[in-house]
Amino acid sequence: MKKNAAKARTSSPENCGPEITAEDWAVFNRLTSVELTAKEAGVAAQPSRREPEEKRLLAVHWHPEWIPLELINERINKAFPAATDRLVIPTQHNRLMTLGDWTGVEADAFAPEYGLKVQLLIHLPSRKLPRAATLAGMMERTFRYRALQLLDILENIINPDEAVKGEIKKLGFSSDSVDLATLLALRLRTLIEKANLGDSERAEMLKNRLLPDFMAARGGEFPPAILDRAMALSRLVKGLVKRRLLPSRFHTVREVIEEARGLGAGIVIPHPPLFWPILLDNLDVDGWEVWNPSSPNHAVFLIETLARQQDTKTPLLVFMGDDTHMSSKIRPEQKSEEKNNLDREIGFQSAWQDPYVAAALKKAGQSREKTLDEYRARLS
Repeated sequence: MKKNAAKARTSSPENCGPEITAEDWAVFNRLTSVELTAKEAGVAAQPSRREPEEKRLLAVHWHPEWIPLELINERINKAFPAATDRLVIPTQHNRLMTLGDWTGVEADAFAPEYGLKVQLLIHLPSRKLPRAATLAGMMERTFRYRALQLLDILENIINPDEAVKGEIKKLGFSSDSVDLATLLALRLRTLIEKANLGDSERAEMLKNRLLPDFMAARGGEFPPAILDRAMALSRLVKGLVKRRLLPSRFHTVREVIEEARGLGAGIVIPHPPLFWPILLDNLDVDGWEVWNPSSPNHAVFLIETLARQQDTKTPLLVFMGDDTHMSSKIRPEQKSEEKNNLDREIGFQSAWQDPYVAAALKKAGQSREKTLDEYRARLS
C-alpha cells in the first residue's frame, strides 16, 4: 500500500487525462454536500468559546452559509447562556436570511466613482420582509453573478486569453504546474456541468473557493511542489477575474442604500480598510465596522476618523464583526484558503476589550452598549 502511495505522489499531469473518475465524483459530492452527518450537527451546535456571565450580545456580521439556523441558534445560546439582551442578525452573502425577529444580508455593490466592489451589511426587522421583494431580487441577481465567477475562473485557466497568459509567463509558472491547474480546472468544470445543480440547495456551494478545495483534495497524487504552484496559479487567475468584474452586473452602492433605506433598514460598512475611499462619501449609513478578523489593524484609526465624520445625515455608530463562517467550523479540512476562520465565533469581538481601542471608544463617546441600544432603536 505504501509503495503504491509513493508511486502516486510522483505522477505528472501529462500522465493523467481529463476523464472524470469515481474519485472525482466522490470529492465533488462531498465538497458540495449540504447534508450534515450526526457528528457535524453536533459540532454545529457546540461553540468553541463561552461567556457564561455576559448579559448583552451584539452580533451583526456572521455567515450561516448552509448550516441550519436552529443549530446555530443552539450554539449561540450555549455560548451566551445569560444574555437576555441580544441583537443577533445573520448576514449571508447576497441572500436575505432570517433568525427570529431579524433579517440581514451582506450585499455586494459597485462604487463607480472609484471602480471598486464594495460590501454593505443590511439589517431589518423580519416583519418588513413582505415589502422587501425588490431588495431580495437585487440580491438574487448579485448572488447569481458571484456564482458565475467560478466558471469564469475555470475558463480563464483552461483557455487563458493573452493577458492571462502574460501574467502566468511573467511569474514563471512551470509547464507542469500550468498543465496540472488546467487538468484539475477542466475536471471540475466537467463535474459542475454534469451535476447540473441548478436551483438546488447545493448550488450554494458553487463558489470560488470550490476550486482550491477541489485541487487540494484531488492533487494528492501529484508532487507537492507542482500542486502548490498550480494552486498559486489558480489564485492568480482568480484575482485577475475579480478585477475584471463587470459593473453592469452589480447594483451601485447608492442604489442598494436607497432601496434598503426605503424599507427602514439599517446599513453598516463592513471591514472598510478593504475599500477606504467610500468612507469619504458621507453615505447614508448607520456606522462603520472598525474591527474585523480579516482587517484587525486599524481599529483606533477608524474610531478616530469616524468621530470626525459626525456631520453625516445619520450619526455614525461603531461596530465590530466577528465575521464567522459556519462551514469552516463543520468541515475545516475542506476550506483550503480559510484557515484564519477557524478561531472565529459568533458574538466574540475581542477588540472591544483591547485597552487602546477602549480608550479611543471612550474619547469618541462610543461603546458596544451604545451601539446595541441605539442601532436596535433605529431598526425598530
